[in-house]
Amino acid sequence: MKKGFIGFLLMAFCLPFVMHAQYKAPIAVVYDTIDTCDSYTWIDGHTYTENSTGYYIYKNASSEDSVMVIMTFVIHKSTTAEVSASSCGNYYWAVSGRVYSEPGDYTFTLANAAGCDSVITLHFSHKNPDTTYTDVAQCAAYTWSVDGNTYVNDTTVYFTSPTAGADSCHAVFALRYKKMTTADTIFVETCEASYVWPIDGQTYTSGEGVASFRKVNAGGCDTMYTLKYKVGIGQYELPDTNISVFGYFVWNNDTIKTDSTRIDTVLVQTLASVDNCDTVKNYNVSILPIFRIDTMFCGGTRGYRWPVAQGAGVLIILPRTGDTTYICKGADRKDSCMMEFHYTNTASDTTWLPAVSACGSYRWDANGTTYTYSEDTIVCRLTNIMRCDSVVILTKLTINPLPNVYIGGDLQVRPGHSTKLYAVGDSNLTYLWNTGETSDTITVTPSENTEYSITATNSNGCQRHSTATVVISEGLNQATANSVKVFPNPASTKVTIEGENLVNVKLYNMLGQLMVSKNAVNGKVSLSVADYNNGSYIMRAETADGKTTIRSVVIKK
Repeated sequence: MKKGFIGFLLMAFCLPFVMHAQYKAPIAVVYDTIDTCDSYTWIDGHTYTENSTGYYIYKNASSEDSVMVIMTFVIHKSTTAEVSASSCGNYYWAVSGRVYSEPGDYTFTLANAAGCDSVITLHFSHKNPDTTYTDVAQCAAYTWSVDGNTYVNDTTVYFTSPTAGADSCHAVFALRYKKMTTADTIFVETCEASYVWPIDGQTYTSGEGVASFRKVNAGGCDTMYTLKYKVGIGQYELPDTNISVFGYFVWNNDTIKTDSTRIDTVLVQTLASVDNCDTVKNYNVSILPIFRIDTMFCGGTRGYRWPVAQGAGVLIILPRTGDTTYICKGADRKDSCMMEFHYTNTASDTTWLPAVSACGSYRWDANGTTYTYSEDTIVCRLTNIMRCDSVVILTKLTINPLPNVYIGGDLQVRPGHSTKLYAVGDSNLTYLWNTGETSDTITVTPSENTEYSITATNSNGCQRHSTATVVISEGLNQATANSVKVFPNPASTKVTIEGENLVNVKLYNMLGQLMVSKNAVNGKVSLSVADYNNGSYIMRAETADGKTTIRSVVIKK
């Protein structure tokens, strides 16, 4: 931007302060140029990406237009370029001034004529020439025809052909040369008085020393052989071995054994070694006695006391099952004997019984207890005739509830008349009457006093039975029976009986036992049944004119 722009700005802002208040300064116009790369965001908030012109008006202290700046934007673009190159070896890229030896893509950024970044990408591929190897192994020096040099020691050399091949790369030749030499050392130790070395045919007598011999091998190379020898070295002595065994020891196919006492012996073994020298080894053998003990006891719960001298005894805890052994220790804490225990374990193992599911209650014969509730596990500890503990565990006990069911309805009818009997019980029950019907209500017409029964089964398969007797009564007054009201029926805490001229109400259980008798007040009786068990009861209502009404009352809580 031109330097004059700053001067004009200063003049534009300062001028209003030195002029007369009634004088209005004209707008000054300033022209300038911004030369940049790619884009430029000016004070007017606009970003310029192409060559263009913009203006902006500055205000003075009085918020009056003071200076208009007209800006010319010259936008230069950054550039990119790509080049490809290949080389047989290293490649020098003049753009970056670097040498590349590996194939790949390389980028370099530099400024173009306008001062903007220019990115150049090099795609470099590396052509590797083939290498031809020549392997040579011999005793004499080797002159390589490729480079004309003579080599006398192990070496690997490379030579690049001055003539380029079809791919403009120069072929590479390699020589791998190894000089054939050997230097073997032979070690000989013998018990004999002399030794003949096959290499030189010489005889070496008692003593030890070093001998060497040089000869030409099959490859035409000199070979130096070295002999290190020991002649007439005598007998080998091996360290003694201490052995402690129980019962017996096998020596050269002979069995040495003991029944009750300790045997200590020294056995000497002489063997011929590979170099004809005798090898002597001593075995110090201690044969310890074995005692067999047959017994019966509660394995794992009590120990077996083995009687020893002085009457102190040794307490030995044996495992629950199988035979076992016990190693005796002497005063020196060393093994002195072995006891073999062959015993019968009289204790029963812990017995796990499978889960049991019962209805209402379950009596477990193992402990004689009757359970009316569920248990996760029940443990019963028993004692057998050997006074050993045995444990029986019932894995799980599930007590399923019995269904509640009772027979309701009129249990007294006149001859030739019918009555309805109905089952009162839990929900989701299935029923079976002794008449063969499976509904919850049946109609019966007995010709004589008849007992009816019903079996209810719940979802757990548990069953409960209920019975009721329908009585034939010649003196039953139907009109009176219809005039007596019983409510609620079934009842849980209280039942009310109402009837015209009602004087007394009696309640009997199904066994005929009188439960309660109560006189009526104004033809009404209320009976509390909260303490009575669920089931069917017989209600007998008497009126002032001597008439009797019999009805069934069901109590269900």
